[in-house]
Amino acid sequence: MPCEPNCAPVPPPTGFVITPKDQQPQRSVNDTAEYRANYSGKEYINALYALDNGWTGQGVLVGVMDDGIKEVGELEGQISDLSKDFGVITAGGVESNRNVIGDDRSEHGTAVAGIIAARKDGAGTMGIAPDAKLVALRVDDYNADTNTEMFGRQMSAAIRYAADNGVKIINMSLVPQTPLADAKPNSIMVDAVTYLKDNGGLLVTSAGNDAESSPRNSVNVTTANAEAWLFVAAINGNSKNYDIAGYSNHCGVVASRCVTAVGSNITVGLNNQLTGFAGTSSAAPQVSALAALILSKWTQLNGVDAGNIIINTARDIGAPGVDEVFGAGLIDIKAALSPINPTLSNGSKQTALAGSYMVIGSAFGAASGPSADPAPNGGSNTPADGGSIQTAFNDITVLDAYGRDYSGNLSGLVVKPATSDGHWLRRRLEAQSNAGSAALITPGASATIGYTAYRFGMGQNDVSYQLTNANFAYRMGSTTITASLNSDDNVMDDVMGLAPTTDAMFAYSPLAQTSIGINRPLGEGRLGLIVYAGAQQNTSVSGAVLQWKHTAGSVKMGILTEAGTVFGTQVGAGAMRFSDGAQTAFIEAASAFDFGIWTLEGYGSLGATRLNLADDMLITRADTLATGRFGITASRPLFDGVMSFGVAQPLVALSGKATVTTGTGYDLSTRNLIFTDRKVNLSGKIHPLLMIGYERIAERSALRFGATSNVGGQDIRLSATYRLKLDRGN
Repeated sequence: MPCEPNCAPVPPPTGFVITPKDQQPQRSVNDTAEYRANYSGKEYINALYALDNGWTGQGVLVGVMDDGIKEVGELEGQISDLSKDFGVITAGGVESNRNVIGDDRSEHGTAVAGIIAARKDGAGTMGIAPDAKLVALRVDDYNADTNTEMFGRQMSAAIRYAADNGVKIINMSLVPQTPLADAKPNSIMVDAVTYLKDNGGLLVTSAGNDAESSPRNSVNVTTANAEAWLFVAAINGNSKNYDIAGYSNHCGVVASRCVTAVGSNITVGLNNQLTGFAGTSSAAPQVSALAALILSKWTQLNGVDAGNIIINTARDIGAPGVDEVFGAGLIDIKAALSPINPTLSNGSKQTALAGSYMVIGSAFGAASGPSADPAPNGGSNTPADGGSIQTAFNDITVLDAYGRDYSGNLSGLVVKPATSDGHWLRRRLEAQSNAGSAALITPGASATIGYTAYRFGMGQNDVSYQLTNANFAYRMGSTTITASLNSDDNVMDDVMGLAPTTDAMFAYSPLAQTSIGINRPLGEGRLGLIVYAGAQQNTSVSGAVLQWKHTAGSVKMGILTEAGTVFGTQVGAGAMRFSDGAQTAFIEAASAFDFGIWTLEGYGSLGATRLNLADDMLITRADTLATGRFGITASRPLFDGVMSFGVAQPLVALSGKATVTTGTGYDLSTRNLIFTDRKVNLSGKIHPLLMIGYERIAERSALRFGATSNVGGQDIRLSATYRLKLDRGN
């Protein structure tokens, strides 16, 4: 069975750098016999990637400056009407214009043309850019009297002609005959290539087959025209290594404007039959075809851009970095067509996509709303009244470092924290089972500390003690000053939900673990002010609570400021981060009363939260969020202990919308992203937890059992602890 285009690539067998044809299974519908006719030549450069993504060079003109192109069957319909013969023919001592695009003397140019754009017709071979159009720029002169052929006289005219007619890529698989040691700059050629560069064109040229240290044409490279040159050296295409071909000139002094391609290809001959074609003349058209693939996908670019992309995405196969043998390295079609340092934009600022993601807490509806599948025809399936945050990132357009637009689905970068972690739960149970405490009480003050022990080895002393909580109280008359550190891993209470906390501060931010407070009598209760703080890694929280507490209940009003978190959950990174923090104000009421043998306890909180947004974020606007939580517990004595039943709704966003502003298209006329504001609904869902627990505390033992489940019963958790105090024997 064929492997789908996006399946994981199979590494080549030992001893090969590409998988030999007879060991390579068919990978896609494009991996045909026609593709495999030039298997090694294409596999080295990842040519199948372009076919599988529909990039075939459509709409691009590629000039072939050579001895002409004969329109054999594989090239039928591939030759542009812009083609021109610049050569002359001499017969009987009379020189005349030839005006023949290709004939039986066009063997070299026809082979070059086949590598670039032989038809994809199910037979023979196919070019790397089979839908590109070829502009034959015939520059050979023929003397019938002496049966000799000469190149060079009209090359500059052909280059200028191509530049004037919108041909952005010219393949020149021709090199000067003068040895490198004797080569001199040709001012006419220098000026022609400079003209090509000024018109956004690229001259892809063979390095030469003389095993010299640099290409002979390197003498014509100047600071004014360097970006229009792209030299091509050749490697052997034997599947086994990346060795430079023995005949190939090295990149040498133009290494920074030089790449490597495969010097052995199967192409089409003058008789329309498959033929072998080797040399740097065979390597250069691979590069020209890649340039055509780039320009066909991104018409806003020019040949200079395509050349720079090819250089910067080449596979480093020689000495690290650009080297004098292989230049920038072996061309890589997949890398060249993939985004280079893509950026996200909200219309005002651009930020690197790399490392950007969003973390959204369980209080929000990150996974709610319409399906996160891409919308048809590239549209948005986010409804006008706001879908989930994931849907806002289904269809995003980004630009890379070369201004190339890419569209894709980034919804996978919107994540929720894990809700189940076996290692974490075991750790907390260990902390609970090994916990201990100490207390000091005087008439005017009291202090308690909690600790736990973690074993890290088998030795008797391989135990680490960790402070889990501490509380201090000092009384001055009727006024009490308190301080506390609360980081107790109490798995029975906060995980199993046996005693739902009425402390909204911890519900909004578990990081608020350090507090200092003061309280004094007011009416029939006590009025207190508590200031909270906490920090972890690059996040912090601070807040304050004003509370009035009575034996039958309490009322609290609080404020909270978070940096780097929202409701205790880290926000992510880059332009996709959820926010830079939040400010929250809340009010909470709690009460308890007896109803026969039952004791009922309940609490409820309401809050308002404002997200801190920055000018580089994709969330550009957000409503003030309404939040809430509640819990009710009923307990009664049973078997010398207490049995409890409860319902608790964790903190949830009750209402609130946000706007995500992202690129959703590209305008070729202005060369700018098209931006769309997408409304998203941040509301979470009411999913109360059902709880049951039992606790029996005796003088020398303690038994606790708890279970929680969501309403649907899909998430059930059980926990139990038993402690027994033993006296040390005499």
